[in-house]
Amino acid sequence: MPGITDQRFQEMDDHGKSLLAEVEILCTLLSKYKLINDPNFVVYFTDYLKDKLKKKPLRAYFTLKIYDYLRHYPNWQQQFARFPAELFTIKLPFVFEVIITIQYLHNHILDEKYESKKDNFPRINQNLIVSNILKELLYTYIDQEVRPLLDKSSVPYEGFKNSIRELFIQVDMGQYLDKEFNHYEAWKHKSQDYSFLESVLFDDVVDAAIGDALNEVKSKVVDKATFVEAYFRRIYYSNVYFFRCTVEAITYLVQPDESSQHQKLQLFALQYGYMLQIINDYADFAYTDDVKERKLLKTAGKKTTDIFADLYNYNITLPLIFHLQGGFKRKIEAYLERGKKNRKLLSLYPNQIKQEIVDSGAIYECIGITRDLANSAIQQLDQDNPVAAIFSDMCAMAFNNKFYKVFLP
Repeated sequence: MPGITDQRFQEMDDHGKSLLAEVEILCTLLSKYKLINDPNFVVYFTDYLKDKLKKKPLRAYFTLKIYDYLRHYPNWQQQFARFPAELFTIKLPFVFEVIITIQYLHNHILDEKYESKKDNFPRINQNLIVSNILKELLYTYIDQEVRPLLDKSSVPYEGFKNSIRELFIQVDMGQYLDKEFNHYEAWKHKSQDYSFLESVLFDDVVDAAIGDALNEVKSKVVDKATFVEAYFRRIYYSNVYFFRCTVEAITYLVQPDESSQHQKLQLFALQYGYMLQIINDYADFAYTDDVKERKLLKTAGKKTTDIFADLYNYNITLPLIFHLQGGFKRKIEAYLERGKKNRKLLSLYPNQIKQEIVDSGAIYECIGITRDLANSAIQQLDQDNPVAAIFSDMCAMAFNNKFYKVFLP
């Protein structure tokens, strides 16, 4: 009998396939302009999104499972009954998967995630144009596919649409903060302007969700407490808010009288999102000489050639925050002090770089924090709810994942 993880992976695959028809709707919307007849462009426009849908689309599945989780409760069932089920099983999951696809297209530009330099400009052009068109077509898709499903309810349509716009804005602000405040020069110089830390966007709900984790890191990296807080703020905007927005979009549409499940799901989404991002940050150092094993480390947003992408871009993520506090002179520090991006230089010493980040204890500090976040996220769930087992299994990757295994002796 298949276990819960096998069940989840099968559900993700099946759900992704069920969304492929929505891509054709986008192609139909594109064809109305009768301007782009280049078949290669249309293939580039659709293939990345189709590829994500065929490979366990996490954000779409997360949206579906939030819906399934809330349907367990009678008061939510009554509210959901006001809407066609496809709104929550197809349309909204697809909307959120398109959003993350646009984010990845932008991120590949910002972090120079290309096979080689000679490919940069064509890929940048394609990614930029496709992502911009995709974003505008998404709003048209929402008008055409989502709005009719809301017409019979009292939910203000523009309010829902504005929540999607807010998500795009916060993600873009997170990307900006990443480049301006989470780099090595900012790490070295305490005079950096961190006035954005006063933003009300990082509210009491976020603080309740990750306050313990944030304070733990601050206590261990005392002289860089402000930088640490900037890091946690940045990944909230660029990644973690995505999961919170999913919960809030669904609950905004339904608006039940009882809000306790909403509040707990908010905390779960935030802690799960932080756990996932920190795992992604330490996965950046998961190098292996084994080519077959390297291919297994590929994810939807990270190719096998993206190893050390954060280090290459001087992006100081949590593993480097822990690693650099000792002030030692190792190959990682030598690269950062050099002040010039050089992918070839990093490719000369991949095993040494991986081992340095392991030997400093940085990876294990990150693993510990993700496990604390996972445990706390699971505690937010109602264990009598059958979907809680799925969400708990999603958190289990903090305890056993393909990246962590690369760092084991």
